Amino acid sequence: MQVSSNLMLITSNTGETASFPCDLTQGATYIHLYKHEEGMAPRRLLYYDSYNSKAVLESGISGTKYHVYKGTGRSYTFTIVNLQASDSGIYYCAIWDKHVGSDFLYTALEILLVAANHSPDISSCVTSSPNFFLL
Repeated sequence: MQVSSNLMLITSNTGETASFPCDLTQGATYIHLYKHEEGMAPRRLLYYDSYNSKAVLESGISGTKYHVYKGTGRSYTFTIVNLQASDSGIYYCAIWDKHVGSDFLYTALEILLVAANHSPDISSCVTSSPNFFLL
């Protein structure tokens, strides 16, 4: 079982919403969202139970911050609302699959959220609020 791995860039301002896809090549019951900050271990934020169509949040995670939407087929969309500097990190969409008692983790995509004073390629786009870049 695999998930597609795409590198993407989204530019957003503080307070805005960022969304990113997670596309599976096969069906899976649980789709996980992890956040990795530099120098720290990855942390699972939530998992989506596709059988019951609901997101299950880890302890301490706000129910208004992260959302999962089921698309068509095996496509899912993860959303982060009200972007803040503390949202910086690499985000992973992943699935666990059981084979002979072993767990395998597959990374769907990597997303880097970085606060900056301006767009990295366009120096004339300086704003008073920080921009966020999802890679």
